[in-house]
Amino acid sequence: MSDWKIRSRGASCFACEKEFADGEAHYSTLLFEEENLVRRDHCLACFEKKETSADELIFWRTHHQEARQRTLVVDFDAVEALFLALENKDGERLAELRYLLGLLLMRKRRLKLVKVKRTGEAEFLVVRRPRRQDEILVRVFDLDAERAAELRGELERIFEGEGLEEVGELLEEGKG
Repeated sequence: MSDWKIRSRGASCFACEKEFADGEAHYSTLLFEEENLVRRDHCLACFEKKETSADELIFWRTHHQEARQRTLVVDFDAVEALFLALENKDGERLAELRYLLGLLLMRKRRLKLVKVKRTGEAEFLVVRRPRRQDEILVRVFDLDAERAAELRGELERIFEGEGLEEVGELLEEGKG
């Protein structure tokens, strides 16, 4: 099996070499050139004029983007490690953070819900990590939109490296 490396979108038209403007529509084609799979980008005018070859596999219309906005990349190993480190730590704030981390890990299938357990004072999710039998209790909180947004902001700061010292201190002291 061949390993094909297809280049990403070009900054200019393959035929006329005109630079694409930010947001400008153009066409991209994939075709075989000898034994290689090649991508070519054409401005609208050149695409209309060009003849279709038998080697062309597919074409699509796209838009050129100068500065592509990156999405937040989450390290789920780090999320899981923080979730586990927060177990048995005192404090409402840490328990709320742990609850949000647990929900995120369940959504990404890093935790599986076993059951919901209710006591006289609180409700807990009983979760388990895949391929493990140990059950983990996660206290449930009824967070309003404002509080959930605050906690989300805290988590973003933590994973961007801004709140690590504060989290380390909280974990050591067990305060929330």
